[in-house]
Amino acid sequence: MKKTGRITIIMILLALSALSLSAKPLEIKIGSPAPKGSPWDDALKKIAAEWKDISGGQVTVTIYPGGIAGNESDMLRKMRTNNLQAGVFTSLGLNQIYQDTLALSIPFLIQSDKEFDRVLEKVGPGLEADIEKSGFKVVAWTNVGWLHFFGKRPIITPDDLKRQKMAASDSDAAMAQAFKNLGFNTVPLSNNEVMPALSSGMVEACYAIPLAAAAYQWFGIANNMNGIPFSPVMGAIVLSDRAWKRVPENIRGELMASARGAALEMSKQVTKLESDAMKIMLANGLVVNPVPVGVKEQWEKEFSRGFEMIVGSTFSRDIYDRINQVLAEYRR
Repeated sequence: MKKTGRITIIMILLALSALSLSAKPLEIKIGSPAPKGSPWDDALKKIAAEWKDISGGQVTVTIYPGGIAGNESDMLRKMRTNNLQAGVFTSLGLNQIYQDTLALSIPFLIQSDKEFDRVLEKVGPGLEADIEKSGFKVVAWTNVGWLHFFGKRPIITPDDLKRQKMAASDSDAAMAQAFKNLGFNTVPLSNNEVMPALSSGMVEACYAIPLAAAAYQWFGIANNMNGIPFSPVMGAIVLSDRAWKRVPENIRGELMASARGAALEMSKQVTKLESDAMKIMLANGLVVNPVPVGVKEQWEKEFSRGFEMIVGSTFSRDIYDRINQVLAEYRR
């Protein structure tokens, strides 16, 4: 009887210990490349407040804005070692988690915000499931803008761009390789290296969303912008699977709804800010190169040929065909 009593006491103590551990608040440290005061920063602050409220203080979010936690590769490495539990990623970081996400950013494939939303609605759940197999959980997606080409000289046709040395992101090897396959003269550079390279003549062109071209002041030198938005830039809030599994299951749906609502609100803010940025750049020397009838088709044909070369190696044929099917159905 004494032995049975001791075992009972031990079991009770173990149960109380487990209960104590489960009640310990979960701190989610999230890294973000977006600076303080930006729409992304505002969205993260909103999520932090709502998650704390939804969880009754059991889930807290600590934000590391402005690249304090490093670039997207650094954040991924820190999430794998649990030094960070979450991060805000663009297409570059998402491609490092799961390469099929690159297919959503193929130039001239998806051509409008509405098309992007429809494609994400149809293929997003499958991508999320595959990303989860890699040890990460996407809690929100958004489109943060559209890439344009900027050059020191006008860029109207693909040949105009091929005659200018172009900065290509040193973190996006697949995109850089696709440009090379098509005969573009690219120079791999980080964002901080683009301005000195433009100033020195090392490069004459670059690609960016208008907000970035304004923020980095690239448009002051590369003051010709091609009028066709050629690729959407995704943004996503991603948690490590380890952290997500520590979130109480009964509130996970509410937390995701909160994150997706904040991301949608942020996207609307970005649209307005981009419009404001365009007005400022146009008032300070930016020229939007008009695209004559038939020239857009030249760009589409050129890039379709280039990305056909890497389908099946850089991303799967399946995701490429699924996106094309969704777009074909939507455009009918």
